[in-house]
Order: sequence, then C-alpha cells, then structure tokens
Amino acid sequence: MRTLIAGFGNVLLGDDGFGVEVIHRMERESLVPEHAEIIEVGIGGFDFVLRLMDGYDRVVIVDAVCRRQPAGTLHVFHPGELNSVLQPGENIDPHFTEPARALIMARQLGVLPLAVTIVGCEPLTCELGMGLSAPVAAALPLAMEAVRNHAI
Repeated sequence: MRTLIAGFGNVLLGDDGFGVEVIHRMERESLVPEHAEIIEVGIGGFDFVLRLMDGYDRVVIVDAVCRRQPAGTLHVFHPGELNSVLQPGENIDPHFTEPARALIMARQLGVLPLAVTIVGCEPLTCELGMGLSAPVAAALPLAMEAVRNHAI
C-alpha cells in the first residue's frame, strides 16, 4: 500500500506552516512509515495533484485548520463533500490550490485515492513571521503520531 503524506502551509505566516513543520520533523526523526512518501506542498497544491498522478492508495494531508477551537487543538477527519467548496460555474485555479481545492482537482482528474485523512491543528496566528506559536508547537508530537497512525 502506497501512502502520500503532504504538508501544506506557508512557513512565512507563523502557524500556517504547521503542516510543513510536521513532515520535516517526521523526516528528521525517521518517523515516516516505510511504505509512505512525503511531500512539502507549501502553498503549491498543484504539485500535490501532480504527485498523486504517480498512484497512491492513501493520502494524509497535514495543515493548519480553523474550526474556532483553542489554538493547538488537533483535528483529524476525512473530507466531506468537496464540491461544496466551489461555487457553481467556478473553475479550479492551479495558482490557488489550498488542500480543499487540490483535493477537488485530484478527484476531477481521477487520481484521488479513496482513503484521505486530514490532520490539522488550530492556529493561534497566521500573521507574517517565522515559527510556530507555543500551543501549536506543543501539538506537534500528537500530530506526528496521528499522521503515522493514519498512514498505515
């Protein structure tokens, strides 16, 4: 079973870089499962879609996720109906493909695996600045464990 672990986010916007930091730490600490590959998507969701064309059985997306919970709250979920993200008649813009739009594009191209999990963390701030806030940084170990568990 081939799994792709994708870290989304902008490391120049504080906690928005959560997904990228998770996959970097997993790689540094040799926590990437043997059958899994990682990709730093950053803000280029189009690269993620192109990578899915290589054929994967499962995808784990890691990103900052705003659900109006306390900063550092971890969210693990499977995406719902993706079409609700787009307005009728709206086209996919490959220059603006955050995870939801990238997933829609991948599904429309027929390269999205059935097994998709999102591991997200509630940000404290996504303002200009490097590094994660204390509550988001504290969530990193749990996030890495969740990614590993869903990548298997």
